[in-house]
Amino acid sequence: MELRRAQRVKGVVVVPPDKSISHRALFFSSIASAPSEIRNVLDADDVKRTLNLLKLCGTEFEGDLKKLVVKPRPFREPSKPIYCGNSGTTARIGMGLLASRDGCFTLYGDKSLSRRPMLRVVKPLREMGATVLGREGGALLPIAIRGGDLKGIEYESPVASAQVKSAFILASLFASGKSVYREPWKSRDHTERMLKAMGARLTEKNGSIEIEPTDELSPLKLEVPGDFSSAAFFITLGVIHGKGDIVIENVNLNPTRTGLLRVLERMGANVEVNLKGEELEPIGSIRVSSSKLVGTVVSPEEAPQMIDEIPLVALLGAFAEGETVVRGAGELRVKESDRIASLVLELRKMGVDIEELEDGFLVRGGKGLHSAKDLNSHGDHRIAMLLSIASLCVEDEGASRIKGANWVKISFPSFFDILGELAR
Repeated sequence: MELRRAQRVKGVVVVPPDKSISHRALFFSSIASAPSEIRNVLDADDVKRTLNLLKLCGTEFEGDLKKLVVKPRPFREPSKPIYCGNSGTTARIGMGLLASRDGCFTLYGDKSLSRRPMLRVVKPLREMGATVLGREGGALLPIAIRGGDLKGIEYESPVASAQVKSAFILASLFASGKSVYREPWKSRDHTERMLKAMGARLTEKNGSIEIEPTDELSPLKLEVPGDFSSAAFFITLGVIHGKGDIVIENVNLNPTRTGLLRVLERMGANVEVNLKGEELEPIGSIRVSSSKLVGTVVSPEEAPQMIDEIPLVALLGAFAEGETVVRGAGELRVKESDRIASLVLELRKMGVDIEELEDGFLVRGGKGLHSAKDLNSHGDHRIAMLLSIASLCVEDEGASRIKGANWVKISFPSFFDILGELAR
């Protein structure tokens, strides 16, 4: 993909449906007591992997992703291994669900997913009684699971991960006896919200979640809101561009997802949030415009509630006066790429003064960006999108070229179409 500096960025954006909520709605409705109706499911590769997993295990579907009826059926053993592609959510939450089912299931992924850590999910599932086999002792895909007959346990996760938490809760719902889950800091809570609405007995107190076995889950009737992680790219673009004015409509405003908004407030960004309603999740609109930014510090406690948006903080820092520092974001090293190393390498090509830290980065801002012809997405959809919006905000008239820009299809197939409508 080749991009040049935009004279201005202006318009109204409706971002794709939330990826995290789409995955969870499919997983949870597959074990409900009756058919569920889910509207506005994200049409992207990652979510299609979850759909395929459930189909192979017997779940039936009617309609399309705009209006999908999910018909739960008894889980069956697939006749072949289940391909998770590039989707860590499919693999990790899928393991939690399959561990609670009688049968043998095998999961595998593409080259990138086959490098990502799975032991964080495998360990508690084994403690609950599931048999899990995989490469390097179960640390890497492919992984085979023989599930059923689980017992409740208390578990303290070493990482704050919504995927690990979701897998544990799903398995615990069908275990014998109560389970307790703790994590270092609170991660996004879509799973807790959705399962409570379905009748699951989850109690949150003193930083832990108690999960009682659940005999029956009520069906869902849900319209998936816009994805904040997708909106974050346009929020950042509107703030850093010298002539920016962008409105994002119908976006999820769950406070465990919107840590970036709190960081932008500290940096002095022009951001207006309008909450329009709240049922299962808070939903509203966001308006952003060109801003004069100052550097800030993102602490380890903040990282879990903005983990997918942290790379954008590096770009914001490049346009801010002073230093911007992020710590406690080591999880970025085990995403689709090592996102810390990827963003440092690529932003340096554009003239950003950025230093790589073990668990984050330091940016010395206020120097401006220039175009670069050798940018690389590293096979990572979020790095591809970050470099794209950076390319619209350079100071020169040169073209920036991004290798592997097509990886945006993982979460945001229409990204470049929307970007073209905004850039003038």
